[in-house]
This record gives sequence, structure tokens and C-alpha cells, in this order.
Amino acid sequence: MKKCPTCNAEFGDGATYCDKCGSKLVKFATCPHCGAIVEDDAVYCSYCGKAVQSTRVAASFIDQSSSNNKVDDVTIERYKKEIASLKSKRTTFLTLGLIFLPVGLALCILFIVLGVRAIDVADPGYGVVSQYMMYVFLGVLFELVADAGIVFLILSGAVFGKKIANRERIIEEHENRR
Repeated sequence: MKKCPTCNAEFGDGATYCDKCGSKLVKFATCPHCGAIVEDDAVYCSYCGKAVQSTRVAASFIDQSSSNNKVDDVTIERYKKEIASLKSKRTTFLTLGLIFLPVGLALCILFIVLGVRAIDVADPGYGVVSQYMMYVFLGVLFELVADAGIVFLILSGAVFGKKIANRERIIEEHENRR
């Protein structure tokens, strides 16, 4: 298995991006004549002009955006700001989920009970079905509100939590290298 140069995570041969840190993985080779880094499928070196195809050295994977093959201090500062923003979004989605879910379920149950009650107490000739359908419709509508609460809870944990954990891990590894 090959390793990502940014976070040192292992990845398969067909990978284009690192699934741990998100770095773009581009295959490069080193020119045997001048040592310049050239694309893996290059026939001639774009720096010295000599042929690299016949005397190719083994290709290595490097992060295209970083020349020293490591996460730099600017990226770490950007990640720290991004973590604060992600934590704020996670808190907002968690709060919305915790509000929408119980309120939506409570109102859903309330309107379904009201619909059943409308059938029990209604005069048979007075549009019982339409009144019942209105309550059921409102019950279903509030069930969708509860579902939105579930979606907010999933987003807060799964999406934002994973991004925060990945950024924190990269920052910790960067700090440990110093």
C-alpha cells in the first residue's frame, strides 16, 4: 500500500484523493537527469528537455499543492479557523435537531389523536372524513418536521463531527512533528 505524503495514511492504487485528509494525490516521477519533479506520464522533462520515459525512476505520490510534502503552518491556521466554524455549525444543527424532533413528533401524535377523536365525536352527516383527513394531513406534516430534526442530528454528528476529527488529527500530527 502507498502512503499519503500529507497525513501518512495508506491508500489504494486507484485513489485520487486521500480519504483521511482530502489531499489530492497526483502521481509524479523524478527526472533522472536534473532531478526535477515531472508528471508520471511525461515523455520529456519540462525543465531540462531530456527524455524521462526510458530511464524513469519509480513514481512517488506527492501532494500537488505542497512543495515540501508536509502540511505547512498556514494550512494549520486555516484548519484551526475551519474547526471553530464547523463546531459552530455542528452546534446549530444539533440544536435544530433537538428542537424539531420532539416538537414534530408531539404535534404529529396530537393531530393524529385529534383526527381519531373527530371521528368518535362527530355528527355522522357533518363532513367527518374531511375533518379527519385534515388532522391526518397535519399529523403527516409534523412527522416531516420530526424527520427534518433527525436529518439535522445526523448532519451534526456524522458530517461535521468527521470533518472536525480529521482536522484535529492533522493538527495534532503537525504539532507532534515539531
